[in-house]
Amino acid sequence: ESFLLFFGVPIFSPVTLFARLLPAVAFISMAVFASNDVLTNNYDNSRTGANPHETVLNVANVNPESFGRLFHFPVDGPVFAQPLVVSGLAIPERGRRNVVYVATANNSVYAFDGNGGEQSPLWHRQLDRAANGVLAVANGILSTPVIDRARGLIYFVAGVTVDSEVQFLVHALDLADGSEQPGGPIAIQGSVTIDGEAIAFRPTGRRIAVQRAALAIARDKLIVAFGGDYFEGWVFAFDLADLRARPAAFCTTCVSRNRAISRVDYLDESCVMLGPGGGIWQSGRGPVVDPTGSIYFFTGNKQHVIKAGCTIPPSDNACSACSVAAGCPCIGSRSSGVCRGPDVCNANQTEDRVSFDLNEALIKLDPGQGLKLTGWFRPANWNIAGFEGLEINDLDLGGSGPLLVPGTTRLIGGGKQGVMYLLDVADSRQPCKATLSETCIPSNPLQSFQVAPTPSRPNQYYRHILGGPVLWARPEDRGGTMVYIWRVNDHLRGYRLAERFADCSSTDPAPTTAHHCASLAQSEDFIDHNPGGILALSSNGTDATTAILWASTTRMIGGPGKLMAFKAMPDSNSPTAISKIWDSDNCIEDRLDAGSEFVSPTIANGKVYVATGANRVDVFGLIAGKKCVQEALPTSFGPMLQ
Repeated sequence: ESFLLFFGVPIFSPVTLFARLLPAVAFISMAVFASNDVLTNNYDNSRTGANPHETVLNVANVNPESFGRLFHFPVDGPVFAQPLVVSGLAIPERGRRNVVYVATANNSVYAFDGNGGEQSPLWHRQLDRAANGVLAVANGILSTPVIDRARGLIYFVAGVTVDSEVQFLVHALDLADGSEQPGGPIAIQGSVTIDGEAIAFRPTGRRIAVQRAALAIARDKLIVAFGGDYFEGWVFAFDLADLRARPAAFCTTCVSRNRAISRVDYLDESCVMLGPGGGIWQSGRGPVVDPTGSIYFFTGNKQHVIKAGCTIPPSDNACSACSVAAGCPCIGSRSSGVCRGPDVCNANQTEDRVSFDLNEALIKLDPGQGLKLTGWFRPANWNIAGFEGLEINDLDLGGSGPLLVPGTTRLIGGGKQGVMYLLDVADSRQPCKATLSETCIPSNPLQSFQVAPTPSRPNQYYRHILGGPVLWARPEDRGGTMVYIWRVNDHLRGYRLAERFADCSSTDPAPTTAHHCASLAQSEDFIDHNPGGILALSSNGTDATTAILWASTTRMIGGPGKLMAFKAMPDSNSPTAISKIWDSDNCIEDRLDAGSEFVSPTIANGKVYVATGANRVDVFGLIAGKKCVQEALPTSFGPMLQ
């Protein structure tokens, strides 16, 4: 679970102010406020990654001669949250604006005029106080907020440190002026009961919790999820009618805190490195929220690391083998001087079998029943030995998040193994009580397949799906639904999807793949580094002449970013090619000083808003009479395989 890299991005200073403004009425009227909101991560609760209401940008006008960077929004830190948009919002004393909301790693929140009519923000708030009002050290807003337009509020989670104590605070700010709602902010606290013992949500300086997954609203609850290296996965559900009421809580691996094979408390640092893991981070994606209000997450890998000189308990699984009744000494490996413990490849459960570990899994929770677990799925190879074992190779499923196929009960998604899953989350046997032996969503997976061949050695590990898929829903008579993915060490690929993925051939079932599914088309461009391509799609409905796939990537941690645009559908003369129509590297004035890993571009009202690590959000759009200055890229930017 690669969380700490978010803190490794250097903070750059803005290098330019608003460079160019869109010439008046060149392509689009500034006075038009289309109803084109982006209120949540990846555009909708299904996390399709698609905006099908974009009426300005299309395949014909996004090209090097008429599209490029218009201006930028300067902010006070790197941006890890996807910018959100509220169109036609009434701002006091300024009239109606298309407003873009930006959160930074310095705990700042900005509201900007999305059309660039003003260089300064419409409002700015610094969320640098603890719950008691004391000035605190900002740890950053790392997750994408969520907007409740009916309430006129935008919700954030900001991390702070006060006297070495880590706090996470829920903020509810007014969309129009940024004012904090009465009684806020609210410190996130809670616990779950395991075998009669209360296990508290307790991040510390060593047990680092990371609030990276985007926020969501489900059943009038604010959904907040956590992960972190050596920290459990936690989910909280706050009542929107009363944020100060005690939230419901769910923990993915808290059972191992008192049921571990080692019988050693994970918080005891004398012999056990902190754990047990199973975090929720999803490369920043939010949970799927289905029409019933149920929520779905992918979870990460577990942790059970024993220090050299300590005892490995008797065990026999893919992660640890010890046949001595008194245990085996940990000799340590490499420079770390630690051994993998048996709990990594074991799912512990309570004596009453009510609670159990849910690492490396899809989990389905019901916020209407206090985050009750109502279903789950875990790949068959999660705890096996060898190259394809998820746990033993840190190939966590939670490297990405699921996507709900609209109008169905089917989810698609995959993680670091580079395997795409098609799952059906409908329970045909209600009521059903989820246990370690009863998933309540049987017969899964419907399909699973490697997106592309495993890279050649020594890069075979780097095949991650990190940004997750994007889906363009279309009826069959308009060409059918398409799913797009850009895995690490691969091309951008597009797949046909009906009831199942098309173009598939069955093979002998195996833990890693039960089918081979060919992509309909792929790009010529190839990305050989993390995070692959982080995708979004814009279109005017189902019209292929307007459908554009946008992809952002970074060349290295904290290094230059890149934005690309592709035709979503192949041309008839190149039926297997996803053709690129624009690239930010083509012109000097369009290049991104620093990328922001995992953040998909936001497309709305003829603009493309791109988060960066250079203390700015770059804004792209149509430009009349664009002049392109070309210059070769520096040759020092090689692949960064993380």
